[in-house]
Amino acid sequence: MKKLSIYYFSVIIIFYGCTDSPISADESTSTTGGSDSNFISIDFGSYTNNSVDIIINTSEDVSGFQFTIVGPLITSFGGGLSDQYGFSIANNPNTGIIIGYSLSGNIIPSGSNDVLTTLFFESVTSDICLDNVILSDPNAVALNINFIGDCIEY
Repeated sequence: MKKLSIYYFSVIIIFYGCTDSPISADESTSTTGGSDSNFISIDFGSYTNNSVDIIINTSEDVSGFQFTIVGPLITSFGGGLSDQYGFSIANNPNTGIIIGYSLSGNIIPSGSNDVLTTLFFESVTSDICLDNVILSDPNAVALNINFIGDCIEY
């Protein structure tokens, strides 16, 4: 009887055993962001005393963005994925709010990892920080942002 129980238990394990690996490709534990299929980040890129690149890395389509630049007075902006995909950008110099949108329904496609836009300002007198960042999908639903870059210290 004992041999029959062990045989039966072995057969159950073979037929009903775990067939999935503990970590699938979609559940990577990487902290670099490159292999996580749901990774979205926004950060500062190259900068000078009067300009800074805003870098986006997204695994989702982005149809709009809004963020506040804390620090310098933004005087203009341009280039990057925003221009490439026909986005309009507006800002309020008094509040530092930058808004990017497309009235024709254009998107920044998933898989994009490049300069979103370059911001220009007069000489820096304080740190530059990103605040109140919102990215939205084509259904105007806010996307979950995994990483927002640190301030640039001057």
